[in-house]
Amino acid sequence: MDPETAKTLVSAALVVGIAGFSLASLHAALKQIAGDLMAARRVPVRIPVEAKRRPEA
Repeated sequence: MDPETAKTLVSAALVVGIAGFSLASLHAALKQIAGDLMAARRVPVRIPVEAKRRPEA
């Protein structure tokens, strides 16, 4: 195998490796976001309400 072909194959292997790692990272990030959103839906939200007093005459 000539050096030019070897360089091309090594470069292609690196590109494939980087792309695979990027896709795996993106998948993990989206899975984490989806899990966080689902967990947030299960938590009840309490909104404090303050009653305002009417001014006494």
